[in-house]
Amino acid sequence: MGKQARVSGIMSSKAATVQEAADPAPPQTKAEADRLQLHRDGWVGLRHGMPDWELRHFVEKLHHRYHQKIVNMLIRWKSHWMEEDTQDGAPGAARPGALVARWVSEKLEGSGVFVYAAHPSQHDHAEDYDYAGPRWYITCSEAAMRHYANRGVAPPPPPSVQEILWPYHEDRRKPWLTEIGWTLVPENSPSQVMHADICSSSEQNAREQGRGRYHHFLWKLCPTDKCTTNVVPGGFSEGCASWDDYKRWSQVSGNAIIFDSEMLHRGAAIPEGKGWTSTLTIQVCAATGWKALNDRVGASLMWYTQPIGWEEGAAVDVLVDDRWLPALVLSRKEEGQYTVLLDSENEKQEQELNDVEGDRLRHRRATDKDVATLAKGVKGLSKEPFPIGSIVDAKFENDKWHEAKVVRRNDDGTYRVVWKVGLSFTDALPASSLKHRMKAEKLSTSNSSSFSPASSDSTPEISRVRRREEGTAEDEPAKRRRAESVAMRVSHTTERLLNRGWVELRDGLPEEWRNWDVIAFVESCYDTFNSVVIKELNYLHPYWRPSDGTGARWGAYAATKATERLKEFGIAVYSPGDSQDQDYPYYFSGPRWYVSVTQRALWQWGGSSGSSKSAAAEGDSKPPAPAPPLNLLEVLHGHSADRGQPLRARGLGWTLAPGGSSPQAVHADIWGIGKHSRTDRTRWPHLLWKRDPKKLCTTEVVPGGFTNGAVKDDDFKKLRVAAAPAILVDSEVLHRGAETKDGPMVSTLSIEFCTASGWNAWEDFQTGGTTKDTSSSLDWRMLMISGDFEEAASARSSPSFVHPPKPGEVKLPIAPWFGARGVNLKEDKRKWEMSC
Repeated sequence: MGKQARVSGIMSSKAATVQEAADPAPPQTKAEADRLQLHRDGWVGLRHGMPDWELRHFVEKLHHRYHQKIVNMLIRWKSHWMEEDTQDGAPGAARPGALVARWVSEKLEGSGVFVYAAHPSQHDHAEDYDYAGPRWYITCSEAAMRHYANRGVAPPPPPSVQEILWPYHEDRRKPWLTEIGWTLVPENSPSQVMHADICSSSEQNAREQGRGRYHHFLWKLCPTDKCTTNVVPGGFSEGCASWDDYKRWSQVSGNAIIFDSEMLHRGAAIPEGKGWTSTLTIQVCAATGWKALNDRVGASLMWYTQPIGWEEGAAVDVLVDDRWLPALVLSRKEEGQYTVLLDSENEKQEQELNDVEGDRLRHRRATDKDVATLAKGVKGLSKEPFPIGSIVDAKFENDKWHEAKVVRRNDDGTYRVVWKVGLSFTDALPASSLKHRMKAEKLSTSNSSSFSPASSDSTPEISRVRRREEGTAEDEPAKRRRAESVAMRVSHTTERLLNRGWVELRDGLPEEWRNWDVIAFVESCYDTFNSVVIKELNYLHPYWRPSDGTGARWGAYAATKATERLKEFGIAVYSPGDSQDQDYPYYFSGPRWYVSVTQRALWQWGGSSGSSKSAAAEGDSKPPAPAPPLNLLEVLHGHSADRGQPLRARGLGWTLAPGGSSPQAVHADIWGIGKHSRTDRTRWPHLLWKRDPKKLCTTEVVPGGFTNGAVKDDDFKKLRVAAAPAILVDSEVLHRGAETKDGPMVSTLSIEFCTASGWNAWEDFQTGGTTKDTSSSLDWRMLMISGDFEEAASARSSPSFVHPPKPGEVKLPIAPWFGARGVNLKEDKRKWEMSC
């Protein structure tokens, strides 16, 4: 057993029996040898360590942030290490360490980082289930989903790694990121239980000999540290380990390795005095393994996977007629096909290609011409002109120079930059479109009218700029720069809202937006009436559940009774859609409410009743609400078909959900049909924000889910969390309110806008979801809002409207149904529900 064999430069400490596979031809290059070893034996070492990959830097950053904190908590609860978690169904709940894993996860709530018990440590000759101690896995999959939500894809590995992982083109069409995080093992731990990460008791969709599909990257943070995982070469036994497997394992020894997740392996023993050890991991699935993975892994875990691919705007090469040509990604379908624009120096020769499969794209590489140009261009320089991290001025599409940060240098000598304003990126910029900033000046581009849509690009955040000093005069160039910056942000926000269905405002509502009369009005009403509404709904708690057989919504009767008590204040409460269990048979499980202050707003400003008559002809001669701030109006109503016409609000108010609620049923609020089907504009934008800017909206959205309200099983896998203090959502996109933590009711403020285009669809009875019904007793009037761009651009004074009573001044008589001696509403409730 002392025999040693060298395989690809990585030492094996025990002789290993290798599953034989017929090789079509001996490998000619190191890459071919690595690929053969990985797919035949199940593992290979990476000679140069873990490659430069965006996902690598993402998980290393989280490791720096949370690793020691997690270790400290685990040490604190050491006396509970051997306890299972009988109250949770998380992965590994029946293993040692599961209870403290849940406790630590609860402390990390909101971070997207979770801890669960991995396969435990066990002495080699111990009996089954006789474990020596716990091991843990820290998963960052949810954090990665949030981070790359706006992209819709996780970044692909470098080309050299793809050549090893996915030797066939069909493997690269739509690969998946299935897990990301790190392992955590206490010192003085015996080896781990032998296992395979992905296995099945069924022979269906079994692994093909010599062709892996699920691969696992392991690497150490310190370049001199070594991975010591024990592997069983060729051990593809669907996770079944025999005593023989414990005799023929090999120990790898390299800073970074890749192994096949279907191969038997285990974590090595950690001797006393070594301290806690940690190994970082990324797990991926080839496109050809996706169907089989769904058969092997439960739906709750599959939810945390995300596709790997190229985001919109990425510089790539596309294979056309056996030639690789430079291109830019314009869009990506959920099925994995891309639309790309061939890159040409002559704009008239640019060509758009549709339905391009992912295996026909690759990272942008240098042509022979690029190599010659680069050699000539950098001759005599000690370093490249714009190193990664450089703060530069770069040309935007309008030929204006804007501050940006270099985050990537492509092989062809072009650059990707992230713009300081808006944090969006532009790829494939030639060096001629960049210039060093002459001095580290801090331009006053941030003021009360600015807003920053969130970006998921994995770049170091650019420092925020200082607000211009009060009273300081702003020269004309500064005004132009500021106007151009605002235009860039508006364009970026409008595009994302249209294509994805939502935009996150990472800094919450800009101060100028909050000072707009309509938003200030909603916040003022919320401050006064929210606690009153909650109190009324809690009085009616016994009547939240609908009567059997009525088909009524949860909380609908309670909403009606609360409205009766609050209508004198212009307040109405509705039940827009129930919470829904996430497990079969998916019962509706609780109420959600919408508190509308639209009627109160109509007492203040003019409205449209849902007919083609003018407001004055309807007897409503009040003026419309003031125009929104200019940059908000540009986003909401900037399409050429809408400009110059009134903007409207379908609803103003806030949502309410009891603590501990399941997520809402997935739905779309309203959509156009017939001749008013969705085209090139957002017609019903929905602004949501938290009254406390330190809190986050958590609405879940299906990116690009414009399906006229139709929901498929696949949509639940695509849901992404729009996490920011304020968000804009297209009401036509599939979405739902997220689950809520145990505790008090959760609220989110809301204005549902209707553009001129949306109003035309409404007037023509050409909407679905929410439809115009002239026979309904509901008040369908919409609040009129000025769409005058000159008014929007003019200077604003403080909000001016009739304020509601101050918080605490609204006193209602005790409800007749309150308390043990109150009126019993059970029969009245059932009659009401049956009449609906």
